[in-house]
Amino acid sequence: MDSTDYRIIEILQKNGRISMKDLGKAVNMTSPAVAERVRKLEENGVILGYKAIISPEKLNKNIMAFINVGLSPENYQPFIDFAGKNERIVECHHVTGGFSVIIKVLTKNTSDLKALIDEIKKIGSTQTSVILSSPIESKPLLK
Repeated sequence: MDSTDYRIIEILQKNGRISMKDLGKAVNMTSPAVAERVRKLEENGVILGYKAIISPEKLNKNIMAFINVGLSPENYQPFIDFAGKNERIVECHHVTGGFSVIIKVLTKNTSDLKALIDEIKKIGSTQTSVILSSPIESKPLLK
């Protein structure tokens, strides 16, 4: 990767919908040349995909929380299977420390959050932190 690739990545992180024409102008390349660079970055697994960022509140997901989940080794895979199928669980991370997994959840309200916690407690222990605000929700990997 060279400095042009890094610049392309930086721009795409800010605007994944930019046209190849505009991206080419931004990095002083023709549209076909920059499209080929982007294709190679995708092919090499540098660019994994593109997505829309959705407002949870607009979808009636008003409560966001992190839940630390303690699991016995035999309950790890059943929990991962459960998390993969549960639409309220939007992130799941296997971690070190006092808990096995940290999940990020989006629920309609506190009753829905409690119901989810009750489901999880059938498999393992929990510690929940409701997110009050997210001053830095996500940052580009390159600036």
